[in-house]
Amino acid sequence: MRDGPGPVTGEPAPARHIALDGAVNVRDIGGYRSVHGPEVVRSRLFRGDSLSQLTSADVERLDRLGLRTVIDFRTPGEVLLGGDDRLPYGVEFAHLPVSGGDLGAIYELVASGDHEQQRRELGDGRGASFMAEMNRGFVSDARQREAFGAALRLLCAPGRLPLLYHCTGGKDRAGWMTAIVLTALGVPRELVLRDYLLSNDLHRTGYQKLRSDLVKIGIVTDPGLIRPFLEQSATFLGAAFEEADRRYGSFGRFLAYGLEVSEAMLTDLRRTLLGDLVPPEPVPLASARHHLRRRGPRRRSLM
Repeated sequence: MRDGPGPVTGEPAPARHIALDGAVNVRDIGGYRSVHGPEVVRSRLFRGDSLSQLTSADVERLDRLGLRTVIDFRTPGEVLLGGDDRLPYGVEFAHLPVSGGDLGAIYELVASGDHEQQRRELGDGRGASFMAEMNRGFVSDARQREAFGAALRLLCAPGRLPLLYHCTGGKDRAGWMTAIVLTALGVPRELVLRDYLLSNDLHRTGYQKLRSDLVKIGIVTDPGLIRPFLEQSATFLGAAFEEADRRYGSFGRFLAYGLEVSEAMLTDLRRTLLGDLVPPEPVPLASARHHLRRRGPRRRSLM
């Protein structure tokens, strides 16, 4: 793997990919081997991009996965622009918005067609620096951190799996959530990074076309300026891990004190996704409440 944006994973994406017409980055995060020995159980946890454009056939495909819970990390503004998720009947739904930095300002800058300003604000590595800081914000910003903590506590709760979490592109917020889960399960960092970079493979065709179209219509002249916002880099994920270590001293303390996930919750999660013989790893502290609503008949339940 290389340290920079671009599709290099060493593993073909289709091995985990869930083929859908209305979403390109939905995949199973099972199958990775933990340092404890067992592989993460397949068909229990899924990550994805927006589910608002799913076809009826796509919804039937998700229904066959047996999903019980879906978590949406999109902001209300993203939901307003993209639309509500299209989900199978009876799936519990949790909206846990994560802002992920002011990407709206970046999109406005690109759409302005002001090439000189684009170079001033995004050139010389500033775009990549913005994305690294955005990933640090997943840890340092209390509201964003609480959303990820609520999501992790939810998927630790009994009866919530199979579960799918997603954002808009399924790469940044869903990418950090996957890194949290796989690391908590004892999956080595190099495999966590491999999964993170699979988004580049799955988005490659669409994002190449987007860059080409923006150049053709004259909105941008240097497509490299927007590359950090479309492709994942090991540097981005590393920034989030570094921030967790810097603020909490270790990833285990980040789980306990940053995300407020108890040792008992993590033990249950490991047993569910790795098996009963996996030894627990001590991580202290606390649980919290969160709201769900069931898609189908609209109702709200409190866990």
